[in-house]
Amino acid sequence: MMTIPLFEAFVAIGGRTNRQISPLDYVNFVTQNSKEVKKGTLFVALTGQRVDGHDFVKEAETLGAIAAVVERDVNDVSIPQFIVPSTVKAMGDLAKIWRGRLAIPVVAVTGSVGKTSTKELIAHVLEAKYRTHKSRKNFNNQLGVPIELMNLDRSHQCSVVEFGMRNFNQINYLSWIARPNIAVITNIGMSHIETLGSRENIAKAKAEILEGMDREGTLILNRDDDFYEYIRSLSHCNVISFGENSRADIRLSDIQLNEKANPSFKLNGLPVVMTNCVGKHHAYNAAIAYAVAIQLGIRQEDIASRLATFSTPDRRGSFSYAKNGALLLDSTYNAAPDSIKASLYTISELTKRGKRTIAVIGEMLELGTHSEEAHRHIGKIISEMIEVELLVTVGEYARFIGEEAHKPDWKHFENATAAARYLVDEIRSDDIVLLQGSNGVSLDIVVNALEKGAL
Repeated sequence: MMTIPLFEAFVAIGGRTNRQISPLDYVNFVTQNSKEVKKGTLFVALTGQRVDGHDFVKEAETLGAIAAVVERDVNDVSIPQFIVPSTVKAMGDLAKIWRGRLAIPVVAVTGSVGKTSTKELIAHVLEAKYRTHKSRKNFNNQLGVPIELMNLDRSHQCSVVEFGMRNFNQINYLSWIARPNIAVITNIGMSHIETLGSRENIAKAKAEILEGMDREGTLILNRDDDFYEYIRSLSHCNVISFGENSRADIRLSDIQLNEKANPSFKLNGLPVVMTNCVGKHHAYNAAIAYAVAIQLGIRQEDIASRLATFSTPDRRGSFSYAKNGALLLDSTYNAAPDSIKASLYTISELTKRGKRTIAVIGEMLELGTHSEEAHRHIGKIISEMIEVELLVTVGEYARFIGEEAHKPDWKHFENATAAARYLVDEIRSDDIVLLQGSNGVSLDIVVNALEKGAL
């Protein structure tokens, strides 16, 4: 448990109070969820599209809340209410002082592709030595990161959090709250190019992670990325590079995929085998985790052992089987040009004589004016892959993939349900099927239908 004086919390968020604050009162927990309230909790009344936290202030008081942070005074409540213009902003202010009272390393992960898998892998490796806190899935924005940081307590020895963004001035806000000791930028791709306009602007937005770091911090950066030199030039702290580049500090070499596409490779000469992961890109994630772990004093042999036992999070490149036995590579959680290319490379390595390879590719969202170009680029890659025998595209812009791929066996569907209806009857027991698209396309409907053998 960790405590802070209630008055200190009030000063941190500003605003005004409707009651006198006792100097003897302490906060030992902060939450926006009334169901989590216990004695000594500071309850933050967030206003959402479906639920208004102000409706639960009385319940929070009954359960033991010591005070509430609100945007308007709530009647019939006897605990102090701290009235502020924005409870979301107040949550960030509280998280900043909460994190500041813990002298533990915080690792922050951002990038265009692979943030969540890399965050999970880093945390898995650090658990070899430390009691590690990690942010939950989707808790990576201006509200989610503060919520996760306030789950830290004095039993934690390190924390790994993910930073997402859609525009400028979002990652810097998170960085000033989390004050990371180690920052990771996995790569610079095309995700969110619709709002930022160019990869150069994406690189600039990702580099905002540096703004909350001091000079004793460490930035871990992809030496193989086009924007390595640019981001390095912005850094005021130590930089550790990773990649296949001969000048990388953490050198990836001898990358191979076995018959199941499990990667094996070397990290600065250390042999690593990841038997529960699929695809070459996991070698890059492993290089990042290795760099973080070395910084935090974990032995090489312990790093290799933890890497070997890591399993990919669901729907992020994991294997499952259709009802009839066909092999499914499920990457339906999200998609970007770089991640789809990695998945295509993976299934090309899986192909064996006598097996048919099917690529089910959904539309990539949030690419703006670059949408047609990006989808045609994926189509061009597929056109050069003899392994892909049947191409199925789903969603408006995905049609450009099919047009560019020039595959004689190409089917296009406007939605996932229609694609599922077709594929349930089409796939054979010895097929290899890649399924990938943006989350909004809902290709998980297809995966579920194939696994059940019916829509």
